[in-house]
Amino acid sequence: MSKIKISVVICTYNRAELLRGAIQSVLGQEYPVKDYELIIVDNNSTDFTHIVVEEFLSQYAHVRYILETNVGLSHARNRGWQEARGEYVGYLDDDALAQPGWLETASRVISAIHPAILGGPILPFYRSPKPCWYKDAYATSIVSDTPKALEKDYISGGNSFNCKTTLQKLNGFKTDFGMSGGKIGYGEETEFQMRLRKSYPDEIMYYHPGIVIRHLVPKHKMQFRWIFRSRFESGRAFRHIQYDPSKRTRLLSAVANFLRVLKSLAGVFFCMLWRDPEKHPYAQNYIYEVVAPVFFVLGNSLENIHIAIKEMLP
Repeated sequence: MSKIKISVVICTYNRAELLRGAIQSVLGQEYPVKDYELIIVDNNSTDFTHIVVEEFLSQYAHVRYILETNVGLSHARNRGWQEARGEYVGYLDDDALAQPGWLETASRVISAIHPAILGGPILPFYRSPKPCWYKDAYATSIVSDTPKALEKDYISGGNSFNCKTTLQKLNGFKTDFGMSGGKIGYGEETEFQMRLRKSYPDEIMYYHPGIVIRHLVPKHKMQFRWIFRSRFESGRAFRHIQYDPSKRTRLLSAVANFLRVLKSLAGVFFCMLWRDPEKHPYAQNYIYEVVAPVFFVLGNSLENIHIAIKEMLP
C-alpha cells in the first residue's frame, strides 16, 4: 500500500463511550484524507468498542481497526506503529480530543524540522462538575509558549508524533511500563525518550504550542484517593527507569531514605495548618501542590527497598 505522511493511532481499552469523540476529533481535522490514516487499536476491550468503531469503518476508507490481545498500553502502542503506513505515528488518547489544526500544524513541523518526536500542549476538559478547589492548571501541560527543540523536557505520549524509523530503531516502547487494563502504570514514553537521547543524541525532540489536544479529567481523578495512588505508582515506575544495574542498591541506605520520606510526609501534613491562604486558598490546594508530590518520592523510595531486597537474594 502507498506510503502516507501520518498514521494517527488511538489505543483504547473499555472506553467505548469516550472513543467516539476522540475519533470524530481526528476525522474532523481540515487535513487531506490522502495524507493520513486513522488506526484504532482495541486492546482486548470487553465493552462495545468494536460496535463504535464499525460505525466509522463503514463510512471512512482511511479508518482501520486492529485487535491487540496483549493487554497493556505499551503493547497497543507498539502494535499501532508496527501496523502504521505513515512516515510518522501520531498517538492520541482515547479520552482526548484533537483540537483544530492538530494534524495540519504537526504536518508543517514534520516537513520543516523532521523531528524524531513532536508534541504540544495538553489542556483539560470535564464531563462532571469540578470541585471549587481544582485548578485547570493541575491537568494542563504546557512546556513552552513558542516552538522549540527540547533538551531536557519530555513530550507526553498521549499527544505525540513519532518518526516511525525512530520507533523501529529503538524497538518501540518497553512493555513492562505503562497502563495495563485497570492497573495503573507510567513511564513508557519517558523511558523511550530517554533511550532516544542516549542512543541518538543528535535527533530532535520538538515542541510546538499549536499542536493542541484536550484531555478528559474524570471525576475520580479529582479525588485524593486517585491522586495519591497515581503519584505513588509514578514514583515506583520512575525508580525502574532510573535504575542502574551496575550500581548495587544498599538496603540500609534505601530504608533510611524511606524513613526520611515518611518524616517529610508527616511534616508537610502538619504544616498545612499554617498554609498561606493566598497561595493555597483551600486546604485541598495545599494537599495537591505540597503533600501529593511526596507520594511520588514515597513510591520511589519504597520501590528502592524492593530492588535492594531482590539484589540480596541469590
